[in-house]
Amino acid sequence: MEPESAVERLRALTPGRHYGGSPDSDCWVMVGRDLTDITGWSIVPPAASLTFVWDEGACLLFYDGGSLHMGPGDWMWIDSGFAHSGVNVPGSNFLTVFISDKLVAEAGLDLAPIGAWAQPAPKELAASLTTLAVLLLDRKPAKAFERPMLAALLDYVGTVFEPRQIFVVDSAVQQARSILDSDPLSKLPVSSVARLVDLSGSELSRRFKARFRISPVMYRKQLRLALATRGLLQGDSVSTAAYSAGFSDAAHLSRTFKQQYGMNPSTWVQRLTTAVTRR
Repeated sequence: MEPESAVERLRALTPGRHYGGSPDSDCWVMVGRDLTDITGWSIVPPAASLTFVWDEGACLLFYDGGSLHMGPGDWMWIDSGFAHSGVNVPGSNFLTVFISDKLVAEAGLDLAPIGAWAQPAPKELAASLTTLAVLLLDRKPAKAFERPMLAALLDYVGTVFEPRQIFVVDSAVQQARSILDSDPLSKLPVSSVARLVDLSGSELSRRFKARFRISPVMYRKQLRLALATRGLLQGDSVSTAAYSAGFSDAAHLSRTFKQQYGMNPSTWVQRLTTAVTRR
């Protein structure tokens, strides 16, 4: 597929969010076309990702210790599990290819966490990423195309994108985060986590949000949502994914999932496994 035709395929999409994944692929994709239904988010992502502004649009990302900006033609890498929040200009056009932990490990990127990094995308690599996104949207077998494309993409990320900088650590907040990370399914109230690190609940919330741009309550919810999303990608039912990730029931997961992704999990899974209808 020529780069121009791949972009035209994306321009032909209806406004909103579109999801896809091929039957043999280790990746999945979200494409935002003239995106107006979401202008802000907070997330602990379930997989590493490359995001590309393929047409008009812009976003500002906030994370532990910094922020970054993306405009037309820019792309951004985000590590799996890297908590962040962001805002985008209404009407923006993004694509995000989520890449499995296995492929990231094979590329050696797990040896030097990058966190989040953005820069102008090289033309040929942007074209490869856009083509891969369309293949995933159309649910075409993508593995034969995916591996050489990803080899080039991940090699570039690993050699050009800079590792996350080390900032002054708030030891109490870092300890609280470690407690939350170590057992996302724990029923221990965040107020009790605060006491374990010798802070009041309000002080922990204030300092945690200042550090990670997300409250500890929301951080735990996002950890559980990431677990549930991985379960759904592995073929779990909504009920099984909900139970395995610490949600009270399938309805609780569905509400949380819809708040994050704009649709319930069963619809999302269906869109990942059903070809996009061409206009």
